[in-house]
Amino acid sequence: MDEQILKQIADTFKKAIQTELLVPRVAKTYSGVQKPISGKFRYGATPPKASGALYNSVNVYWEADLEDAQPNLVLDFGNNDYWYYVDEGRRPGKYPPLAPIAKWVTQKKGLQGIRDAKGRFLPRKSLIYLFRRSIGLYGYAGTNFIEKAYNKTINQIEEQLGEAAVAYIERLFDEGRIFPRSDFNRP
Repeated sequence: MDEQILKQIADTFKKAIQTELLVPRVAKTYSGVQKPISGKFRYGATPPKASGALYNSVNVYWEADLEDAQPNLVLDFGNNDYWYYVDEGRRPGKYPPLAPIAKWVTQKKGLQGIRDAKGRFLPRKSLIYLFRRSIGLYGYAGTNFIEKAYNKTINQIEEQLGEAAVAYIERLFDEGRIFPRSDFNRP
């Protein structure tokens, strides 16, 4: 395929991934059920970004496969090793590590002013504990942002580049030749 067409496919896929990362979602357990929320207040969908690091780190490019001289589409998330858990979710069972949750709580907008039933502000340590406990008890559902971006991208590629490009991308996806990549090795 022409290099310009390959670049256009990669750019379209990158934009679709970034768009999926911006979609607000309701907190759900790993099994897909909406998380039970204690207290009298119910929280709807939350803004999806805390720091925007995952969104800003998305890079999509083609890499030559030396074995069969076919290019592979690479999804690079830099050193943001949590992309896998955002996409696939996390099973319940044990508390997540403290440091990433503490960092997320400090960056997430809207979490600084949470009050308890008596109207007092909750300390940051309490928020961190509550989030870790919730993840440990219920897990959380993944967003499947890679697959959703792929499904949206196929339609855009067909409109822009035609059926030959769609057939090529579908073959790569079916053969497992679209690779998410970061410094993190998936479990």
